[in-house]
Amino acid sequence: MAGILGVGSGIESIDSIVTALVNAEKAPKTQQLDRLEKATTSRFSALSTIKGSLSSLQTAIQNLNKPSLFTTRTATSSSGAVLSAKADADAVAGKYSVQVQQLATSSKIGLQSIANASTATFNSGKLTISTGSSSFEVDVTAANNSLSGVRDAINTAGKDQGVSATIVSDASGSRLVLSSTKSGAGNDIKVAVSEDGVTTGSVALTTQAFQPSASLQLPSFSGASSSTLFQSGNLAIKAGGVNLNVAITDGASLEDVRDAINTSGSGQGISASIETDSSGSRLVLNSTNGTDLTLEATVSGGTPANNALTALNPASGVTATSAGPNSSTGGAGVISKAQSAVLFVDGLKVVSSSNSVSSAIDGVTLNLAGAQSSADLTAGKTVDVTIGVDKGTVKTNIQKFVDAYNSLMNAAAQQTAVVQVGEGENPVTGALVGDATVRGLVAGLRGELVKMTGDDGFRALAELGITTQKDGTLKIDDTKLTSALDSNFEGVAEYFTGDKGLMVRLDKNVNEYLKTGGVFDQRTKALQGTLSNIDDQREALDLRIAKVQERLVARYTAMDQLVARLQKTSESLTSQLASLPGFVKKD
Repeated sequence: MAGILGVGSGIESIDSIVTALVNAEKAPKTQQLDRLEKATTSRFSALSTIKGSLSSLQTAIQNLNKPSLFTTRTATSSSGAVLSAKADADAVAGKYSVQVQQLATSSKIGLQSIANASTATFNSGKLTISTGSSSFEVDVTAANNSLSGVRDAINTAGKDQGVSATIVSDASGSRLVLSSTKSGAGNDIKVAVSEDGVTTGSVALTTQAFQPSASLQLPSFSGASSSTLFQSGNLAIKAGGVNLNVAITDGASLEDVRDAINTSGSGQGISASIETDSSGSRLVLNSTNGTDLTLEATVSGGTPANNALTALNPASGVTATSAGPNSSTGGAGVISKAQSAVLFVDGLKVVSSSNSVSSAIDGVTLNLAGAQSSADLTAGKTVDVTIGVDKGTVKTNIQKFVDAYNSLMNAAAQQTAVVQVGEGENPVTGALVGDATVRGLVAGLRGELVKMTGDDGFRALAELGITTQKDGTLKIDDTKLTSALDSNFEGVAEYFTGDKGLMVRLDKNVNEYLKTGGVFDQRTKALQGTLSNIDDQREALDLRIAKVQERLVARYTAMDQLVARLQKTSESLTSQLASLPGFVKKD
């Protein structure tokens, strides 16, 4: 344009004139669109802020609206070194006195040691390893009949059974040590062996057979065993899976009792012997049925002058023992025996194969950590387990609700504020001043908060110590809230989560704004539509202004060309007039 306009007319600023006219035509609409775009973007951003705060409030409402929140139970123990506790929703609030006599343990044994283990080999055959009612088999062949080969075969076959093997060396040689993860009485590790004669090694495979045994010392009696007499009654002996009842006649001596046990226990792995020392004579029970061995005597009558049969019951704290591996002879033995946990809940005996006991108190799991000392048990010392409602978590969620509500109210106030900045100056206004959506939201929430509900229990937030302040936010009186939870916990739960509870009503109200197709979705789409329309209007404006500019350029070009032609005509006339006779040009 600058290279054409003004050539004929001599007006050098014609292009500037066109530009100024174009800008003057474009400016009002551009400013209008700029103002509309800025206002729409501000509303969009402000609504996003309100929506974010409302989403946080909805999360707090829904967390406080969970009935499970008010059925959660706490479980505390007065001695974490002895046990910890966990309660579920079915647990009844209360206090229980617990004593832990022994923990549940799993079995660990050492098999017969082998000299020159690096070169020794076993005869081929099969190991059958069992723990309680579970068992698995390990084939020993020429490919794996070394000590390390058998170890690896046991670890492979026993992986799913919780049985593992390692090699331990001592003065007698090297031996396989087997461990089990299955605790509880009767779950001792047993090893049965059979050889197949296919491969002959330097060591018989049968040396690795093991049947755990136990012995139990009964109280001693002064005097000769033959003159120690007892009243009639019954001896209930338990050894592994064997339950043996031995009837004792009135006037039976210690020797008679021994013989009665041996007769009844013949073929069942149970026997008795008499040991004599400086304290007197005592019976010793023996079992080859595992490490679990107990005796309980009951009296049925008899001559009062005789010893009560109950005098044979083991002394407090005395349990069956098992011989461990022998480092001198290389003999096999029990390193740790499988036993059940024994505890007393309010004086009632509970036996558990696991240290996680869920059968003692309904809805409560006791996790045993350590047994009490004999002195504490004898003195009757107990561990207190207290089950209560989880008021702390409820208070935390109420506080989160109040915080989220206050955050929303502050955001709404900020976006709808009108702030005077000085005399004669226009006030600074929030992006959503007078916005119907925000007004409706705030009014709806406040309406639910002040609504009185029900005839019984709590009817308003203020009764829980939650009040509305001048700026519309909420404030908690912790003392009053704690008192309400302590005095009527179920009432608090009903107020918040009942069929017409506050959180139920608030959640319904909030959902109308946040759901797909809800109020905020509609407002957002409308604002996005406005922004899209602004872009369309800008494009239309650019097209119109381009046509205006084109029209102005055409007009000024025509004018410039006309002026140029007129100027040439003027010059031509001047030249012709100057050439006429008698024409005198004056300087």
